[in-house]
Amino acid sequence: MGLLGLGVSAISSRADLADDLARIATEASGGAKAIQSLASWRAVGETRIGERSIPFILYVARPRSVRIETVGEMGSLVRAFDGVHVPWKKTAALKPPLRLGPEEERLFVQEAEFDPPFFNYRARRISLDYAGETVISGRNFQTILATLNFSEVTKLYLDDKTHLLILREVLRKQEGREVRMVTLYSDYRSVAGVFLPHRIRVEAEGRLMHETVIESYDANPEIPEGFFSPPVDNWSKW
Repeated sequence: MGLLGLGVSAISSRADLADDLARIATEASGGAKAIQSLASWRAVGETRIGERSIPFILYVARPRSVRIETVGEMGSLVRAFDGVHVPWKKTAALKPPLRLGPEEERLFVQEAEFDPPFFNYRARRISLDYAGETVISGRNFQTILATLNFSEVTKLYLDDKTHLLILREVLRKQEGREVRMVTLYSDYRSVAGVFLPHRIRVEAEGRLMHETVIESYDANPEIPEGFFSPPVDNWSKW
């Protein structure tokens, strides 16, 4: 009975600590009111993959709509997800849309969530659990385990001084094995009162996959109706 009580108490304490950190991280990011007011944004920048640099325009909107427009050596590409239909892509204006490949589709949907996991997490059915303190390269972090959709567990690293989200870690299956994916956020600046990263670096098992540099954000831009939705009728639902 005593051991059971201690176990329940420890679990409760971890949940309480996670809740405290979520509130602190929300305030550090600009506060709940400012975050809620930023319902969408447009970003212009480039993604570097090895020696290649790919310019892009990115639109995102709450709760989980995203559209990425890129121009490269092989021509233009639009990929989008409206949170309702299966993600789609177009490689030319006069061609019909196509469905993304299974792995690309899965990752695209996972990255479509507009808000960070610690914001308004209960209403979004996200479970948080305190995971202790971590030191990386002499820098102190408070860590939280966030369980999304009752399955995927993401580890969040909050800087011990600024309380901003600096690192996000998740295990994802690739080619039948689990791969440690790490996303690093830096160069935070205020956008309509909300601190957003202007540099995002993604690594897999310690190897750099790509790095994104955002030149500018436009807060709450005008977005046409149906902008994220597939440009055809009878497209499959997600």
